[in-house]
Amino acid sequence: MRQKIFVHIGPHKTGTSSLQRFLYANHQALLKLGVCYPTGHLGGYRAQHRIAFSIRKKADPDDRQVPSFDAEITPILDEIKSSGADTAIISSEAFFSADEAAIRFLYDRLADFSAVIVFYVRRQDEGYVSTYTQRSKSPRNRYTQPISYHLDHPTSMSRELDIYQHASNWARVFGKERMLARLYNRKTGVPTDFLRCVDERRGNRPALAPMMDRFKVSKDINKSPSLEATELARLFKSQCDDPETRLVALELLQKQFENGRSAAKLLSTTDRRIILEFFRPSNEKLFREYLSCENKFAPELLLTGEEAGRESFTIEDATQIIVELIKGQHTGFANAVAARWQRERRQKLK
Repeated sequence: MRQKIFVHIGPHKTGTSSLQRFLYANHQALLKLGVCYPTGHLGGYRAQHRIAFSIRKKADPDDRQVPSFDAEITPILDEIKSSGADTAIISSEAFFSADEAAIRFLYDRLADFSAVIVFYVRRQDEGYVSTYTQRSKSPRNRYTQPISYHLDHPTSMSRELDIYQHASNWARVFGKERMLARLYNRKTGVPTDFLRCVDERRGNRPALAPMMDRFKVSKDINKSPSLEATELARLFKSQCDDPETRLVALELLQKQFENGRSAAKLLSTTDRRIILEFFRPSNEKLFREYLSCENKFAPELLLTGEEAGRESFTIEDATQIIVELIKGQHTGFANAVAARWQRERRQKLK
């Protein structure tokens, strides 16, 4: 019997880091139960991201080089085949947006396995906010647009929000019968749900999900930034050119406003309705073809409560608050970069 391999393809913002930390931390315990999560050739990651980079011909952010597909996949598959396990798992959210030609590279190398492609489905209004907070808080990009900027065409926030389009690319290569869609549920936890889906497809093998309390489970280190931290970080970036200064500001903001309001309040009910209506045609096909049910993301089903407005900050208030935080809570480097920012600001005003 061929080994079964579960290829977890994400997408981003669906608990991927949580699942990968879990699999990495418990790879030895999983192997004893017949499941191999290969860890011998990860290039400093906890997941098989470099395979995904290689098939997409995308540079690894760490070394800025495009990995060789053969150099990445061969040791991973060798580890799986020699493990003695009946089941294997590889994971990377970078797989999700691969085109058909890239997916074909992976398909050909997995010909010796019985492959199952697992992806998670998250309502797009939530994914839109989560992507926005991620882009806004990063000190290494120059993203400074307000959350409303992409509402007319939400895929400009992230192409991955069109879940059906990307899932279909994978289905055209691997076959729809090998696709396994799961509804994202943060309360249940992706590691628990993923083990359940593995149990469902493994058959008469030791069940994994009932043993969840025996596995190591790390705390969620990817806590979403608050509304205040998100907006202040974004607005500060528009006034500060130095990445190191932006990094200091981000750390201070996340600490200062860790108990702030939910970033979900950045979208009004009307905004959410616009996003969900935009994806209604593709969501109807997604749920019908991959989950065998009606569209669960229809706005009339999800947006039934009181209408909520959109909240925001002014740029003047934001920059002043951040400078005061840097001055008041840190010395040395933080004060130096704050002074440098002030000099840059004065020069711009001249």
